[in-house]
Amino acid sequence: MDYNQNNNMNPNSGQFNPYAYNQNMGYNHNNMNNQYNQTQYGQNPYYNAPQQNINVYYGQMPYGAVNSAQNSAQNYFNNQQRFLRLREQKNEIKKYSTVFAIAMLSFLVVSLALSSILSVGDLMILYENNATFSSCVGIFYSVFAVGLPFLIANKYLSKNKLQAETAKMIYSAPKNPLKTILLIFIAVLGCIGAMYFTGIITMFFNSLGYEVSAGDEPKVKSVVDIIALFVGTAIIPPLVEEFAMRNVILQSLRKYGNWFAILSSAFAFGIFHGTPTQIPFAFLCGLFIGYAVIATESIWTGVIIHAIVNGISCVYYTGAYFTDEDTGDNIYMITLGVLATLGVLGLIIYLAKFRDEFSRIINIQGLNDYTTGQKFKKFIFTPIMIIAIIVFIINAITCITPMTGATT
Repeated sequence: MDYNQNNNMNPNSGQFNPYAYNQNMGYNHNNMNNQYNQTQYGQNPYYNAPQQNINVYYGQMPYGAVNSAQNSAQNYFNNQQRFLRLREQKNEIKKYSTVFAIAMLSFLVVSLALSSILSVGDLMILYENNATFSSCVGIFYSVFAVGLPFLIANKYLSKNKLQAETAKMIYSAPKNPLKTILLIFIAVLGCIGAMYFTGIITMFFNSLGYEVSAGDEPKVKSVVDIIALFVGTAIIPPLVEEFAMRNVILQSLRKYGNWFAILSSAFAFGIFHGTPTQIPFAFLCGLFIGYAVIATESIWTGVIIHAIVNGISCVYYTGAYFTDEDTGDNIYMITLGVLATLGVLGLIIYLAKFRDEFSRIINIQGLNDYTTGQKFKKFIFTPIMIIAIIVFIINAITCITPMTGATT
């Protein structure tokens, strides 16, 4: 946002310009006698001091008193300027939070409507037993439950000229191919680590006699099922979700600092996935993907990372279809090992060639009148976002059920 063009108020309208206080103090630069402009001064509600010739006023004061008065006035104006900046930043962060929360709640409403449709007749049986049909439903679900609400949110936020220009820039190709390849493998390594972390959470619930629903496994019975599975898992969802999380949310918040934008978009990405295991997994993945997108200045980096991570599960089903489940599991583990090795090598090369880049990117603070923690609190604690968080948490709790035969 260009504050000088969009937010500076006209002094003749009686409103204070927080970014150009030296022009709104009532001082007339065209007056050769350096007198206060009484019309401006009298209209400005922030200042109520007597109107008089500044030279006469200061001429009656000792030099030290003049400096003291000037410093007091400067401090006053600086404080007023900072106060108005803080209020503006707080209001805008809360506006973004509200827009994103509405889009997230809309996702749940559309999901509920889709579930109601599937409950009609034999559609649910077909969904559970036909991988092609379930993949097509997943594509419809991604486009209309995720994509549509955030497309509307993006249209609303793109009314801001800077927001629209930034959105166009993020869809350009990465400018540094080597750095992009390295960050893709590093982020995939981080996502694999997050996968094992969520495995620990699953074992924790199992030790308490509970299991966490991870959704129904697709019943792959043909090559068409495999193709539909890849499209519905590793192509459409990465495109739609990266548009929602790394374009609409992350890019909107970058003006307030890169780390704040990465953290907030990862938080939304985690909550969005709605199960006790998927929430921490998606949150950690969101941190890696968010950094990679900012470092390469391209959303396509995030789409590729997301596609690889989602596609890993498809490797198992493909291997199991053409061979057997044990072989499919071995192919899956080999794939993880290869990607993890490439990630480690990528990390070593990245640290050697781009040693200082991480700290440089993370430390870009943007509008930093608030700390990152304060900005994040303002992002989380808006009424609509609180409602969204509570609803998603309740939805996550419903995914926890007692294990068959377990006593609680």
